[in-house]
Amino acid sequence: MSDTITLIFYKGTRAANPHARLFDRLATWRTRGPYSHCELVLDRIDHMALCWSSSFRDGGVRSKWIDVSTGRWDAVTFAGDRTAAARWFEAHQGEPYDWFALMGWVLPWRVSNRRWWFCSEACGAAIGLPSEVTRRLSPSDLYQHAQLEIANA
Repeated sequence: MSDTITLIFYKGTRAANPHARLFDRLATWRTRGPYSHCELVLDRIDHMALCWSSSFRDGGVRSKWIDVSTGRWDAVTFAGDRTAAARWFEAHQGEPYDWFALMGWVLPWRVSNRRWWFCSEACGAAIGLPSEVTRRLSPSDLYQHAQLEIANA
């Protein structure tokens, strides 16, 4: 079933978000993009969104209600199978955060486990991107991919 998918991207630079933490600023500096985290929105009630992602703060793949009215997030909505994305996250719920892959953004080599996930990797996999693509996606890269989906629609 094709409907729409919304991804939200956390503004990780101090200029765009005075609440950005040191880790957020380091992530945006290293990946040369404005975003340090991303989430897939599956439901929304007023300013609150039920989101799925993998978070180092929350220990891995999980769902969470997020206030999207704070100005800290940018949203991109494009055509996609939201039901399949939800099923992907439900199947992977509780799997660990991929610290080793995260370190691959800093170190010259990449080590990862196929059952561990970082945010943009999990969101990319949930929307159907192949693993050889998702393992290399930063949140800012995924934002660019989502923008291309809109342009090509």
